[in-house]
Amino acid sequence: MVLKYLLVLLSDSSASFCYYPSPKAEIPKGIAVANSHKKDNAFHISDEKPTDIYYNEKQHLISLDHLKKTVVFALKNNLKVNFLYPHFLLDEAYTKVIEEVEHIKIIPFDAKIFNEDAILILDSNDFPTTLDLVNYTHQNFILKLQKKDLKKLDTMIQILLAKSARINLVLMDLENYEEKDYAIYEKQLGKITRKLIQYQNQNAIPELNFLTDRIDLNQMNNCQAGIQHLTIAPNGKMYLCPAFYHENPSEDLGEIKNEIFIKNARLLELNYAPICRICDAYQCKRCVYLNKKLTLEINTPSSQQCITSHIERDASRRILEKLQKMHPDFNPQITIPQLNYRDPFEIVKGNPQKIATLNHP
Repeated sequence: MVLKYLLVLLSDSSASFCYYPSPKAEIPKGIAVANSHKKDNAFHISDEKPTDIYYNEKQHLISLDHLKKTVVFALKNNLKVNFLYPHFLLDEAYTKVIEEVEHIKIIPFDAKIFNEDAILILDSNDFPTTLDLVNYTHQNFILKLQKKDLKKLDTMIQILLAKSARINLVLMDLENYEEKDYAIYEKQLGKITRKLIQYQNQNAIPELNFLTDRIDLNQMNNCQAGIQHLTIAPNGKMYLCPAFYHENPSEDLGEIKNEIFIKNARLLELNYAPICRICDAYQCKRCVYLNKKLTLEINTPSSQQCITSHIERDASRRILEKLQKMHPDFNPQITIPQLNYRDPFEIVKGNPQKIATLNHP
């Protein structure tokens, strides 16, 4: 394990940025109301609302002591920190500690905090209007797409394109995806692909983790929870990722310390995933939380992850082919062969020897 950064949940209600459901956003007792024009060295608070909530109590928040220990640990180990914010504002004491370390803020959009360097979390349940996004340019977004909104994906991406430097898509309810949902997803990616090609003629294409990442990758670019990053929860303990804290707080890795023990840690490594290690759907996140939840094996992705990742891979193949046809010098070192399957596990089911027939480079 070579840690590169930490994820820090600033509150039990910090917004989810990945596949686990967002905790219920609760505003603790004892809140105070702040002037909406209040500024500090971290944020410019949006003027869209006359008032915003400014939080003073420690209930639900990581303690200042735990936060300071986390920052000291990060500084000593030369780690960056991704801070996951709740839906309410933090007081100045917390802000000062956060600013002591190199970090990224990951903030729910509905917190109405404007910060051009932050990553903003959007949920399709409450997708912003064009007017809501009017002040945003070159922003990094995470879009959590609920399955019921799958048919709206291309419309949402169209709205975000001109506002984004990068869009990370997270498919929620993935465990409930069926064949009809895969067909809708494939159709939506086709629409987005055509828009991207048209957009490319006039503008630089924003990065989209589900479409453009693969055309620049020549190796796996997975989540790497437990390998490159760990999570610090509000209770001051370490976890593989935020999902494990929310699912079962007792599954911790202990207090913040230099000696970190992860049971069967080798299973997190790509080398111990016999199919994934030869797969070239390099943009697949191989989410260890979904792995454990859906297959009971931390190193084995579910069929849903494999199929959606291969649908994305094929859409990326089409984009790459069109861009290379339009611009022959575009990423000449990258090729994405066409495949005749979407789920590699179907190929090897009942006959492990067929793993050698998978058509990957």
